Amino acid sequence: MKESSFVKIFQNAAEEIFKGKVIVESKSNLLYELYLNEKLEVSVVDIKKPKRGYSAFQTDICIYENINQILVPRIAIEFKTKITTHDVLTYSAKAGKHKIIYPSLRYGLIASEIDSIPPKFFIHNDHIDFFVAAEKYKTDRLKEFIKKLIEAEIASSKALEKLYLNEGKFNYYRANFTISNL
Repeated sequence: MKESSFVKIFQNAAEEIFKGKVIVESKSNLLYELYLNEKLEVSVVDIKKPKRGYSAFQTDICIYENINQILVPRIAIEFKTKITTHDVLTYSAKAGKHKIIYPSLRYGLIASEIDSIPPKFFIHNDHIDFFVAAEKYKTDRLKEFIKKLIEAEIASSKALEKLYLNEGKFNYYRANFTISNL
């Protein structure tokens, strides 16, 4: 299956499952930098509507939460058919750049034509939060898989947001590392 076909299938399924609770956009642009010009003004004209090529990278899918008419990016997903070392290095770097601007953003890769995660992902990844080898989820289990993935990643995003917004005091932190077959 072509990458673009799976992106559309994923988007349609996610929109059907969540029915407006989240906004699912394909080819969405997210900022990777904000800097001040010589007048100490933010150089990006509209930070709520980033443009590719103007301090923004395009993502295959971005899942937003609408909070008071502001679209808050929660999950960015890049789709590939198969994965190369170059893909891992590139998307990991891209994820790191986006997370500087959106620290609660969850960033992932979905490879539609492989059934297991290759070791090179674990060797070269620094900033990607999740990877799914989705060959087995393209048909009968797709909606179940999408629902679990999006709900879990939104929960993680909101937990990170609490940390960055200083909401609450905590006396315990543990990073969770999960490897499984869904």
